[in-house]
Order: sequence, then C-alpha cells, then structure tokens
Amino acid sequence: MEEKPSIFKSPIFRALMRFGVFIFAYLVISYILFIAAPQVDQSLEILMDLILCVGGLFVWMLFFSQFVLPVYRLRDRITVIDRLVTYLLGGHGPAIFVENGQIRSSEGENKKKGPGVTWLDSASTAVLRSAVEFTRTIGPGVHFTKADEYIAATADLHTLTQSIGPESSDQPFTVAKEDINFQKIQERHWETSGTTRDAIEVVATISVTFRIKSVEREGGTRFGFNAANSEKFIRDSITRGVQVDQPVWSPLPAKMAADIWREYLRKVRLSELFEIVDWRTETTLQYLSSLVKNRLSQSEVVLLDDFGRPRLKGVEKDQFNENLFGIFCELIQAGQKEQANDMIQTGPSQEFETLKAMGLEVTGANIKQLIFAPDVEERMINQWTTLWLKNAQKERDQVERDRKLSETAGSDDAMKEFATDAIRELLKKEPVSKPEALKQLVRSTFMGVRRNTTLLKRTNVEQRELAAIFSWLRERESRE
Repeated sequence: MEEKPSIFKSPIFRALMRFGVFIFAYLVISYILFIAAPQVDQSLEILMDLILCVGGLFVWMLFFSQFVLPVYRLRDRITVIDRLVTYLLGGHGPAIFVENGQIRSSEGENKKKGPGVTWLDSASTAVLRSAVEFTRTIGPGVHFTKADEYIAATADLHTLTQSIGPESSDQPFTVAKEDINFQKIQERHWETSGTTRDAIEVVATISVTFRIKSVEREGGTRFGFNAANSEKFIRDSITRGVQVDQPVWSPLPAKMAADIWREYLRKVRLSELFEIVDWRTETTLQYLSSLVKNRLSQSEVVLLDDFGRPRLKGVEKDQFNENLFGIFCELIQAGQKEQANDMIQTGPSQEFETLKAMGLEVTGANIKQLIFAPDVEERMINQWTTLWLKNAQKERDQVERDRKLSETAGSDDAMKEFATDAIRELLKKEPVSKPEALKQLVRSTFMGVRRNTTLLKRTNVEQRELAAIFSWLRERESRE
C-alpha cells in the first residue's frame, strides 16, 4: 500500500504557512504602531495597505509573467499568473519543454495532475489526449494544458533519414554463425534481399528521406508545421504500436522502399543492373533508384513490363510491340524526350497515397550499396572491363548525339537572330527601290553584329567587309 505523504510536507500547507507568517508580521508591526500612537485610528491605513499589497501583487505578477514564458497576449499572461498561483498552492500539472520532439522535464513531472504548461521548440509537434480521447494537436510555442490533458506522443519536424538493409561493415554471405552479431546481420540481410530475373540474390542498403508534410514557413516555423498532417502521422504511429516515450518514428517508408526494390529487381537480369540501354542515359540501377523514389513521392508513376521496359500506350500488360518500342527509342536518341514520355503508360502509386494519408512527404530515396554472394561478385569483376567499355561507348555516343542536337539548335537560333536583325531596318522604313532595300539590309546586318558583344572581337574582317559594301552602295546611290 502506498504511504500517504505527511500534511506538513504538502505544497499547499507550506504556501499557507508563508502567507500566515506574512500576516502575523504585518499585525505585529501594526500593533507596535498602535501602541506608539493609540489616539490615531489606523484602520484606513491598514485597509489601504492590504489593497496596495494585493493589487501590487497582481500587477507585478502580470508584468513578470511575460518573462516567465514567451507570451505576448494579455489573456496568456493572465493564464501564466493562474499557473503560478496554482503552483504556489500545489495543484499545478506538468511543466514540460519539448526539444526536437524529445520531452525535457524533471523526474515525475509527467505524472502530475492538474492544469499545466507545455513549451515546444520550432522543430517539435505533439498530440494531447485525455483519459478517453485525443483532444488536440499542438505545434511550436507555448500551450496551456487542462487538468485532464497530457501528451500522447511527440514528433520531430526536421527532415528525417531512415535506412534499411545491411550496414556498411556487414558481410551477410560470409559472416560466421559463431559471430555474436550473426543474428542481427542476417535480420538486416533479409530486410532488402531480392532476386533478379535470372534468380541471382542481391542485397541492398536503401535510405529514405521524409518529413511531416507542410508548406515552407507554415505554422510560423522555418521547418513548417501542419496540424492536420502532424496529427495523422502521430496517431497512425501510435496505432502501429511505436514507442511513445520518444519522438514517434514510423518504419513504413523504408519498408515500402524495400518492397518496391524487390518488385523492380525481379524484372531485370543481373548483367543489366550496371548497363546503359539504348532508351536511357543512366544505368539500370540508377533508373530503378529513381523509380523507387517516384513510387514514394508521386501520385502517378511509370508502369514497367515484365522485362523492366516502360509499358507503352496501346500495348497490353503481357504483350510487347517491337516496332512501337523502336519508335520510342528513336525519339529518346533524337532528344525528343517529351514526345517519348507521352508514349509511356502511367498508373497511380498506392505507396504515395498511403504515405499521404499518414501525413508524410518523401523527399528522397537512394540505393546506397549492393551486396552479392562471393562467387557472383567474382564473376562480375571478371566481366567488369567489358561492361565498362560498353557503357563508355554508349555514353560517348550519347554525348555525340547531344552535341549534334545542340549544334542544330544553336544554328537554328542563329538563323532566327540573323533574320530578325536583317529586317530590323526594313521594318522602320519601307524601301522604295531594290538598291535602297539592299543598303538597309547591309546596314541591319552590320548593326546586328555590332550589338552582339560575344561576336564583336571575332568578326573584325566581316565588319570591315560589311562597312565597305555599305560605303560602295552609298557612293553608287550618290552617282546615280
């Protein structure tokens, strides 16, 4: 049976004792003054003293309340006074500071019952609850809690990074069973283990970056605070059984990324992972990494067929149209990516919708390392030189195609600019004869070159020739 504390040790008893000592001292002083001047009636002075004492106490408490907590409104300052008086009488609730989602308080503070105060820094949010229901979601700033309210859970508003899979030092295929970390290494191994289309096991380390979704500076904090999304995330995490004595941390984004990785890995062969195919400018591994991110952060994503190729519009799921895919590859190689993307089938991302319902926003996903069985790794190293040369050749071809496209685009822009400069003078004054039109054309061309500072130093010869032609035309016109 819990022993009840002595009444002499209770806060309310100590507060009453202090007040009693103050009244006793005041009465003693008044009695001494009465003896010194018994003929003077001091009842009015005593009443005024009491009024000034009580009024001054309230005024000074109102003044100093703004320094106790960062509050600015009169209503909040009065609430601070109420909490101070409640504290003096021993009936106060918890006084808690939350920093980066971590609760900072003295021992046993959370167990106190009564009206309290909770102060959250700019990167924290929390959900309050009573014994029977969730009451409200609070963000950065000072919040006054009711007698039956307490913190259900807190969350960090920072952008968070979550990793899944083996650590950098893990060797899941070669670790000895006698190793004390064998079980933990194998658990991390199976978190992201998948097989390629040719039945080769590949283990990846995947990192996902996410945050509680909000607009920048929303809620008056640079991290962004959205009450609705914060409540969704915290309540969903509580439902999933996470620990609530620390900032809630949902493992779902990383687990989703691992499942998506396995799904896409089954569509490609091991040899294709590090290849650059004709319709891409990146390796298959880089492409899969971007697809994983898109599935977590976009509502519409590219659909792939069973061989890791984009499914094109007008083609059924289990079919492949070689001619249509050839046109798609030609558009990619010609730099017409927008037209090529219009040919790709897209579909909704269930993962994105789930995370959105949780109030989360994924900002990045990355496949950081791959681990293979020793025999597979040795075979890959032996084939690496050939594969590297093949990728280098494809990259060189792509660079050459991009260069030719840039040259063509630059030539077109130059022709448009020349045509604009050439007709500039013609638009100002309509020529009356062919010689006059020729003279205006030469003048426009000459002035256009002079205006182009990048060509000014490299076209000295051309400028002199244009000037000579213009002078010859003027002399001819004067002779006529």
